[in-house]
Parts: sequence; structure tokens; C-alpha cells
Amino acid sequence: MDQIDWESQWALFAPNFYDGLSHILLANGSTLLLKPGGGFGDLSHPTTRLVLSLMAPRVKNQTVIDIGCGSGILSIAAVLLGAKEAIGIDIDPEAIRHAQENASLNHVEQKIHFAKSFDDLPPGPYVIVINMIFNEQKNAWGSNQILHHCPATIITSGILHSQKASYLKQTQQWSWQLKEAHAEEEWCAFIF
Repeated sequence: MDQIDWESQWALFAPNFYDGLSHILLANGSTLLLKPGGGFGDLSHPTTRLVLSLMAPRVKNQTVIDIGCGSGILSIAAVLLGAKEAIGIDIDPEAIRHAQENASLNHVEQKIHFAKSFDDLPPGPYVIVINMIFNEQKNAWGSNQILHHCPATIITSGILHSQKASYLKQTQQWSWQLKEAHAEEEWCAFIF
């Protein structure tokens, strides 16, 4: 199988990409750096922008749990925005490696733990972020039952506008209480 030239791919789409890195200005004025790699999340997609904007005012001094962490963008952003710690999980070992490299690049590796699953969780409450498509969210939430009865603010995206009604029906079955709904292009984001 041919190797993917991640730098060329990211240079095409990642915002503010130069010197081999994407430079993302956060709401507090800090800059998040991301190196190219196989983990999803470089701020070029509306869903990532939505979750980042919704979580920015909510993460200070919080424990953030990033389900489907991809490149680590949301976990790293949370810590740079003042979260006391972040835990990112992803089923893809390549994404976990990529996220760990990005945490080191941003000098936040001491406050972030990336893994395939949860071993143990610090005491809540949490801010949980989930940026993945509907079916992936159902699978991810179903396989992380440790979170089902924890006090949390849950911020999600990855839902198409055409799926909004079905998705909100599913979240009611999960006992999530809708607080806010937002959209960019055809994508929706929610706070529960």
C-alpha cells in the first residue's frame, strides 16, 4: 500500500498551514499547532469548528473527555483554553499516535492522556466532546458506558441537518437534555 503524503494533504486544506504545521488561533489568543497526520481534525471541517467554538467558553478548570480524538485538536485546544486535564480516546492507533505527537508539539502532554479506551476516570463532572457522524456516535456512546451516569456537559457535532430529528430522538433515549443547537453549512452541533 502506498504511503499517504500527509503534509501535502494538510497543506491543501488545513487552515493557516506553513512551515509544515497548521497554526490555529484560539479564543484566548494562544496558538495550537498541528502536524500533518492520519488523525481527523485540522479545523478545515465545519464540525470541528463548531465543537471548538462551543467548548471554548466551557472548558476552563474542567476535565474534558474527547471521544474520537483523531488528531487531538479538541483535547489539546481544551488544555490550551484552561482545562485542568483532557482524556482523548480513539479506536485508531494511528490517530492516538498522531494526537500524542501533537500534544508534545504543544507542550501539553502532561495534562492529556490518549488511549483506545478508558482505564479509569478522574472524578467528574466532565465536559464531553464528540465530533463524529451519527452511526459512529451511537457505537462510541454505547461502548463507553462508564460515562452514562456521570454529570457532564456534552458537546457534539458530525450530524447532518437531514439527520437532526432522528439524532435528537436518539439523544432523548440516552437521557441527554438539549440546551443549545447550532449549525454551519449542512452540519449541526449541540450542547446537552
